[in-house]
Amino acid sequence: MMNILIAVHGFPPTHSAGAERRAERMARWLAANGHRVTVFAVERLDEPGFRVEALEQDGFTVHRLYYDVKEGDFYRNLYDYPRAGQAFAALLAANSFDLVHVISGYLLGGQVIHTARKAGLPVIITLTEYWFMCARLNLIQPNGGLCSGPESDEKCMRCLMEDKRRYRLPAQASPLLMDAFWSIAQRLPFANGMTEMVSERRTTLRDALNAANLVICPSQYLISKFAEFGFDTTRYIFMRQGLNTPTGEKPARTTTEAGRTRLGYVGQIKPHKGVDLLVDAAINLLQTGHDISLEIWGTESEAPEYVTLLKERTAAYPTIRWKGRYLGSAVWTVLSNLDVLVVPSRWYENSPNAILEAYEMRLPVVATNLGGMSELVEHEKTGLVFTLNDAADLLAQLKRLITEPDLLERLRAAIPSVKTIDQEMRELVEAYHQLAATQQP
Repeated sequence: MMNILIAVHGFPPTHSAGAERRAERMARWLAANGHRVTVFAVERLDEPGFRVEALEQDGFTVHRLYYDVKEGDFYRNLYDYPRAGQAFAALLAANSFDLVHVISGYLLGGQVIHTARKAGLPVIITLTEYWFMCARLNLIQPNGGLCSGPESDEKCMRCLMEDKRRYRLPAQASPLLMDAFWSIAQRLPFANGMTEMVSERRTTLRDALNAANLVICPSQYLISKFAEFGFDTTRYIFMRQGLNTPTGEKPARTTTEAGRTRLGYVGQIKPHKGVDLLVDAAINLLQTGHDISLEIWGTESEAPEYVTLLKERTAAYPTIRWKGRYLGSAVWTVLSNLDVLVVPSRWYENSPNAILEAYEMRLPVVATNLGGMSELVEHEKTGLVFTLNDAADLLAQLKRLITEPDLLERLRAAIPSVKTIDQEMRELVEAYHQLAATQQP
């Protein structure tokens, strides 16, 4: 039995994005398999003062932090908040943990990793996105374009400045004019100050990540991206996540309506997820006489203007259905009523659960040829890929599924088996034991 402290930027049920759900799956599995588990998580960033609330949940204790990130140095507080580090140090002093496992590192990485290492504890971190190199988390620029990476502090300074309305709107209206503006403005005090802040963030988080004993990446692509920008990846290992599949029988995949191809999307409904590309492709297919349906599953409150725009665009097409949010194991029922899952994302996805869940249900996937998506989807074997932001290419690939005889069945037959959470966690616990053994005096 080990005593494990999991640190993450949020924890269910109040926070339920990918990293938070990953932390919850890990904590529940470890607790159910005889290990002692404690969770340290941020709960709110808009509450004056600072407090920690500890409550029992699912057989372990969750310590939730409440504070106002805008009190003091807002920019630094986002990645290196001293009071979070002090609370973490107090938790370490009051317990005898064997190791610390950080999920993502967003909000907590700068303090938690160094505090744990100073206390003599080994640290494992599972990367889920690009927080340690990108203050916007996902390498997406304010204009929605994809960023190649942090080639310079000046480039990151401009990106952060254009997050502000006064710079974002001119940048959208006249990019060439703004290029000229920034070539001069980057030497002025206001830009120099932001560049210095970017440089300090880069140094702090690079040092923190390099201090971790082991870095787990669910995709090979993630390792290559961090190596590309100078991180020490000698302690990085590839470990694909496992699925928490039902203990009983999964729902059987329903039969296709006569002649109809059923497309589906599950996930966040935001511009960087490319849902508009899929909507436009589906509309084109319907307008040209193809018998398809499209189900869109996901929370509609995160980008309401974007959702409203897409709903207006699809209002005249009854076979394009907005299904709303689903919870937990309902994903298997959702997928059982589809023929194809589409993942049209505009960012360097790491290792999307949605693709693995589709494979578990023997569904081929059409995905952007980018990042961890193209690592999972083998073109013309387990699915089809299309060029980033190329709506015409996405349309062409979807048409192939409709018009090429037996293509769907051929793709379905080649779908690989998917790792279970039991397999992943046994692999992870073995890594825990090996790491703990190397820390013995």
